[in-house]
Amino acid sequence: MDPNDSSQRQTQPQPSSYTLPQTGSEPPRGQPDYFASSRPLTQRQASGEAFQAQVQSSAQSGYSNSQQQSYGVQTARGFAAEQAPHVPSAQPAVSSPQSQQSPQSPPQGQYFPYQGSPQPWASRSPQSPYSPSSPNSSAPQSPGYGYATQVSQEPVWSSRQNITNTTQAQSPPQGYAAYQAPSSPSKEQSQAYTVEKGVTPYTTRERGYANVLHHTSQWRWKWPNTFQNPGVSLGYGSHRHRDIMQRSKLFPEHDYYLSPTDGHLEKLVVQCTQPITDTNPNSTWRRTFIRNRSPYLLQAANWVLHSLPQDDREIESADVLLMGLKWFPSCMAILLLMIFPVNTSGEVRNGGYYDPFPYRFWGYPLDARNLKEDEAAAAFHSASSDRSPTNDAVARRLRQAAKKQPNPVTERPIEPKYLCFLTGSKGVKRAVVSEWKQTHEEELTYVFVSYTGEQFKTREDMLFLHEIGEHAARKEGASAYWVGCSCLGEESEVEENVRYISDIVRGSQKLVIVVQHPSGSQTTKPTTQSLLHEWGQRVWTLPEILLTTSSSDIAIYARNGDIGHPMTVNKRNFASKWADAAVARQLIDHYEGSLVLSNLELVTIALQCLHSRQTYTHFRGDMANALMGLLRRRPVVTKADSAFQAFARLSLANVNDLLLERLICVLPKSLDQPWYDMADQYEASLWDIYPSTQICGIGENDTVILDGAYAASIRWKAFAHVANLTKDSWKRFFLRYAFRSASWLFIAGIALISSSGGKGPLTGIGAVFLVLSLCLLLISPYLIRVLYTGKLWATQPWFFGFEGYLDISTIEQKIFGADMGHLKWSTNGSPLSVHAPNEFGECIGQDPTSNPQTREKVERSINCRMGEPRIFTLVDTNTLTVTMFEAVRPPIAVVLCGEEGGMQRALLCSYDWPNQTLYRESVLRMETPVLEKVNRVARLRLGLKRD
Repeated sequence: MDPNDSSQRQTQPQPSSYTLPQTGSEPPRGQPDYFASSRPLTQRQASGEAFQAQVQSSAQSGYSNSQQQSYGVQTARGFAAEQAPHVPSAQPAVSSPQSQQSPQSPPQGQYFPYQGSPQPWASRSPQSPYSPSSPNSSAPQSPGYGYATQVSQEPVWSSRQNITNTTQAQSPPQGYAAYQAPSSPSKEQSQAYTVEKGVTPYTTRERGYANVLHHTSQWRWKWPNTFQNPGVSLGYGSHRHRDIMQRSKLFPEHDYYLSPTDGHLEKLVVQCTQPITDTNPNSTWRRTFIRNRSPYLLQAANWVLHSLPQDDREIESADVLLMGLKWFPSCMAILLLMIFPVNTSGEVRNGGYYDPFPYRFWGYPLDARNLKEDEAAAAFHSASSDRSPTNDAVARRLRQAAKKQPNPVTERPIEPKYLCFLTGSKGVKRAVVSEWKQTHEEELTYVFVSYTGEQFKTREDMLFLHEIGEHAARKEGASAYWVGCSCLGEESEVEENVRYISDIVRGSQKLVIVVQHPSGSQTTKPTTQSLLHEWGQRVWTLPEILLTTSSSDIAIYARNGDIGHPMTVNKRNFASKWADAAVARQLIDHYEGSLVLSNLELVTIALQCLHSRQTYTHFRGDMANALMGLLRRRPVVTKADSAFQAFARLSLANVNDLLLERLICVLPKSLDQPWYDMADQYEASLWDIYPSTQICGIGENDTVILDGAYAASIRWKAFAHVANLTKDSWKRFFLRYAFRSASWLFIAGIALISSSGGKGPLTGIGAVFLVLSLCLLLISPYLIRVLYTGKLWATQPWFFGFEGYLDISTIEQKIFGADMGHLKWSTNGSPLSVHAPNEFGECIGQDPTSNPQTREKVERSINCRMGEPRIFTLVDTNTLTVTMFEAVRPPIAVVLCGEEGGMQRALLCSYDWPNQTLYRESVLRMETPVLEKVNRVARLRLGLKRD
């Protein structure tokens, strides 16, 4: 039965559609092309081999032969537009009305708005980054919403074009391949995509320090000196914050992070890619451009040597000429830099550990696991509830009044408090069971009447329930029956008696189900089977079926059916009446004794079944109440408890299962996924996760107090010079001293020649010094690459983050000064990760944008609204891996909480500093050696979803 009124689940609003710009089209004149495709993959990207793919083709409309379309080609100088080869069509293509119009270019400065627009292009509103164009806006516009282009209707073979000719299959030009996108794979992380010649990852072009002249740039004394102000305000109030050093101060509303150097709150500055820099600010945090933080010597050498492609087969005469023009200026720059010695190996910090996360929770828990802490928390909340009686404070006071022990366990009642007893040959009377037993000596037996409040609402309906209850009790030879409309007691008793429904079902002699067509419903008259299916959609009906006796079949009575001959169903076969029959059958088999589930499996499967059913929240913890009825240890829950608090208390009571410790390590499949839905993007179950932390308390506002976690800070404002260790050799030993002495030999040679007046042996010696120094100077770019770009045997651990996407070659140049193949894409670290086997069957991480769906997410996130998922990238210099992930806000900390599948579950958390609460933004999978370089953090307050 359902003791609560029913209501339909609210339908979540669907996000509005997003119109993406067509790739491969030219931007308006005078604007940079950030989305230019690159040349076919180099040896490092593809290893000269095409990996076997498992891709599914998706059809795209045909194109006419009226125009040509440009594609991007990557060279040493950047990205240049070239014309793709023209492919004649065997049959005339049917063009759309738009394609029949004369081609035209959009006005300069016009961009696609966020919402899809029927016009070919529309003005973007500079005032609000989230709304369509505003005709009254007068502020200057900035690029970034995707360029408005006239869609070409011609079949074009390009490196990233997804083309399917609907009239006749065509072959791509020599050297290029048609890229076909998979159609909505269910497991993006397990997809393998073809990496073949002509298929290239998403690329952007960074302008670097030229962004200091950007019209949105602001200046300050503190580094980084230039930044963009947030485009979305958090408000104008101020809040007090106490840091780990016990310093208290009022801070205005802003996004902050905890500085790992001194523990202060610092305004959050996030480095972002060029397309995001060029958009109007649409975040609550400051932004800055991405800087090259490698040593200047390496930058000077790489400026020359990077002119040549890594693949010798791709070197052209123009590349060699460009390198020659850069060589002499680079040598002069190196000569000047050599005068000021620098530690190119970097500085080891934090004892070789990641940057610590200087956090401490100073508040009281709502409920603590330890008795001593719980008493102190009770005293605090009792005092605060007198001043401001919030729901949490009231719940705390009610629980303390009920039980004088932490996390008390509800005692099981032996029998119901109220029953409807049969009187004579006809008639019933509700009475208190204890009073009835004083006057009757026979054994107490009763029938449990189950119904749903959606079908029975009126007084006439309640009388029919009593009629069925009396009939069933007399038929079974029972002395009474229990029905919720009369036996839950008075209003003040309902809260307590609801918790005992499961025990009442356990003690019943038989379960009868009553269904009917709802009174006043305008729908056609349904069958008994459909009414029974509707009855099974209620939360409380699940434990009623699971806990009823197996010695008697379940009787089903319909309002207009034959009461004398009701439908009967055996308990073992009842799962077929539910929509989730395959899952619910496991629970029935468990309670029948034919299948044994562990406590953790029982809770996980039961919560999955309860989540698929509906409930009217008469009490906020109704779902937890229904779940608790299946377990032995059931803590006291009040009507002021939220569903999450009730479940958290259940986890504390059943400590051996570590329910909540496992749940916080789950990555939801969507932003609106409720906490009790345990679906994981990595397709893992709760029992697959082994927690390494402990929940030691329950916090306010649906949070928990976590202890024993490993945590490290993420650096967002810029990359840093990473200390590294390379193996020395005789070659490097001699070249190092020769290179360092070149500037001194040059100075000594000039001095000897000048002092000797051009005569004598000193002139010859000076000439030798001068020639030797010039030779060393002329080959200095090469020497620097040999000296400082060897294999890395150890690196200083850092977590670097930036907003958006960069190819891995550019990331490595910004950090290490050159693309030497040190960094690699994570193979399984994120749902966006992509991997494929090479020719030797080795698992190799691929660029995530080789997945067309990920590429679309990258482009869409450039102009997304606040509250929608964005693309971020995390660089781990310890394991030398790069991971792309989605999150609403930039997380400031990595919190390691468990292990699953041979990898660590790392919670990426943002910081709600007014409440000292960390909120889960995403969950990554990291290699286990990361644990060796991360420090433990003090108790922290963790929430699963930030408003």
